[in-house]
Amino acid sequence: MKLILKLSGKIFDEEDPQKLLTLKEVVKELVNEGNRVGIVTGGGSTARKYISLARRMGSNEAYLDLLGIWASRLNAYLVVFSLNDLAYMKVPESLEDFIQAWSYGKVVVTGGFQPGQSTAAVSALVAEASNADLLIIATNVDGVYDRDPRIYKDARLLTKINTEKLKEILERTQSVKAGTYELLDPMAIKIVERSKIKVIVMNYNKLGKLKDIIAGKEISTLVEPE
Repeated sequence: MKLILKLSGKIFDEEDPQKLLTLKEVVKELVNEGNRVGIVTGGGSTARKYISLARRMGSNEAYLDLLGIWASRLNAYLVVFSLNDLAYMKVPESLEDFIQAWSYGKVVVTGGFQPGQSTAAVSALVAEASNADLLIIATNVDGVYDRDPRIYKDARLLTKINTEKLKEILERTQSVKAGTYELLDPMAIKIVERSKIKVIVMNYNKLGKLKDIIAGKEISTLVEPE
């Protein structure tokens, strides 16, 4: 299979590297079984810190996006260096760069590409460009809920939905300012729909069970393009 894994930047906020070490082992196992793997990293607290400072200093949203992009690339290099010989050693800075890197047959890790484009949209773009079988969104919740689980204790996990339903949910819960992207934004959903890419939303705390999640044996949400 060809798999693109989008990692929430929050996974890089923890001082304990265990989750990233688990990622390394899981990716190694997937590659040894003949799968192709691409990874897209979010900017995490590093991005949020610089975006917050710059916003208070009067910077515009385009400049704030650039700070987020550079932070996401720093996180990408952390993953690249942990994977060592498994990975293409340069982090792509555009879709063209990604396509060229992908042709070498190694794990390709990237962050953001350009202002106005979330790393969720980047993950959808690289999934499309690589003809991926699955786009996996690893975030800090178990999947997609009918309401924001951070606010509503009775929010219900949805194990299977289509992109139309996902858009309805996200319109109620999601911001589009720099540094605030989670799950999929409208641009990412549009790409997923046009290329009929299946998406799995999972908790990054369960990276060690990624193969079971792909097989539908662990809690997650399958998002099917409408």
